[in-house]
Amino acid sequence: MFNSNILKALVAIAIIAGGVYVIMIDEPAVPTGDINRIQP
Repeated sequence: MFNSNILKALVAIAIIAGGVYVIMIDEPAVPTGDINRIQP
């Protein structure tokens, strides 16, 4: 049962770390140039 608790903790840490990693990597790019001008 002790090994099961360790496994659950590792899975939880992996899920949280993965979520934070995706959020940090998926930062939207800062718009450059004139925002009011629409590029075709």
